[in-house]
Amino acid sequence: MSEEVDPVEPEIVESAEPSEPAQAETDWKAEARKWEKLAKENKLAAASLKALEDAQKSEQQRLEERAAQAESRAAALELDANRAIVALEKGLTAAQAKRLVGSTPEELAADADQLLIDLGKPAPKNPAADPSQGAKAAVGTRGPAEEFADIIRAKRGA
Repeated sequence: MSEEVDPVEPEIVESAEPSEPAQAETDWKAEARKWEKLAKENKLAAASLKALEDAQKSEQQRLEERAAQAESRAAALELDANRAIVALEKGLTAAQAKRLVGSTPEELAADADQLLIDLGKPAPKNPAADPSQGAKAAVGTRGPAEEFADIIRAKRGA
């Protein structure tokens, strides 16, 4: 019942070329160490590349944030300049100019017109002269001193 099996030894065929025996006798441990060393170097290079990319990405993000802040500040300054121009054209005070609403010069001008309507007529830039003040150039007009002198004369009977 039990059959014995003769182990068959593989036949080694030797060739005339000397390079094949060198390949057949490869030091696998040395090859494994070589590839392990390369893998570690690649891992370190990949880690440093990722760190560099992250640093550049962070720098890029910082630059994008600074650009956004600069654009926002420029827009605010442009709006303030437009507000001041419209206020000057419409004769508004600085306090009234701060109340103007709009994002374009046309919208600001329309709001300034509405503000002037709501407030009534704007105060004239040069108020009219008061005739009771200043030097009297007209002939026949009497000043307060002359009127006072007439009152005193009338009381004395002169």
